[in-house]
Amino acid sequence: MTKKFTNIIQAERIAKKLIRKGTFNWLVSGAEDGHTCNCNIEDLKKIKIIPRILTKNKNLKLSSKIFNEEIKSPLILSPMGHQTQFNKLGEYATAAALNKIGHLGFFSTQGRIRFSELRKRNPKAKLIYQIFPFGNKDWILKEIRQAEKYKSMALSFCFDAPVRSHRYLDRESNYDARKYGIGEPISQDPSLALNYDWEFLRWIKSKTKLKIIPKGLISIDDIILSIKYASDALWISNHGGRMFNSGISATSVLINLRKKTKVKIPIIVDGGVRKGTDIIKYMCLGANFVGIGRPAIYGLIIDGQKGVEKIFSILIQELKSAMLNGGFMSIKDMDFKRLNISEKI
Repeated sequence: MTKKFTNIIQAERIAKKLIRKGTFNWLVSGAEDGHTCNCNIEDLKKIKIIPRILTKNKNLKLSSKIFNEEIKSPLILSPMGHQTQFNKLGEYATAAALNKIGHLGFFSTQGRIRFSELRKRNPKAKLIYQIFPFGNKDWILKEIRQAEKYKSMALSFCFDAPVRSHRYLDRESNYDARKYGIGEPISQDPSLALNYDWEFLRWIKSKTKLKIIPKGLISIDDIILSIKYASDALWISNHGGRMFNSGISATSVLINLRKKTKVKIPIIVDGGVRKGTDIIKYMCLGANFVGIGRPAIYGLIIDGQKGVEKIFSILIQELKSAMLNGGFMSIKDMDFKRLNISEKI
């Protein structure tokens, strides 16, 4: 009998009991002692939201657009690799969930099921392919052509994970996800990611008409460079705190970004989202879309496709409830002025 869950924290507890210890530790671990991973959650908690009353907000509007595509809500699925270690259907299940509920999802070259297969099974789903630059340019160009052929809405690149990090919790378990995530072989050669600099982004732009979204932006200098190199959206992320133990949260980046430059292209952010008000906080800080990773996998572990659908349903219902009680009529009402930031972040 499938275990029921009513919130993300409960889903995490249940998922932990249902899967092997090494697999769960791989999922929840952060770089080194997990400090940055924890900062994502703790810094969100430091943000306070100022509620309003008498706003006549019974008709909530959650939809938005990216690259002229209507998106059901600002909540999206972040790319996650090796999903078949959590459920034998892996990315098939998460993609099917997104197809059914109409939310945007990202799937990467670190997945064990090809993007082409996900698209064939879900021809109308809103999907975006993400490439880890783990190969030479011929290999990368082949992946770009796959994204074009199978109608990826855009093309994302993950730039913040060139080598495997030391995650204490993960390594203490002596666990290697590459051995348990069954399916297609992963990328050509991860070491080749270290060969590229910012001119690589210019090369990508010369090879495709798809919109380009670089992921892994934490430095304000890198954000400014991304704009200079004509990125079409920005993805502020520290990879869930999994790759580099900087202690810099996505929250702190968004706060600092407001002081440095005005961004006119869409901003995606992820890191630490566990409840509906977390989405509001990120949106008030300037994000247009908010990604989740680990929570979706909790749902995948518990009940496959239906579990992922349930995770999204919970967060959307929490978001709606928070909007009604907080006096937000639409995502356009989510503004920095609605925040109280008294603690240092």
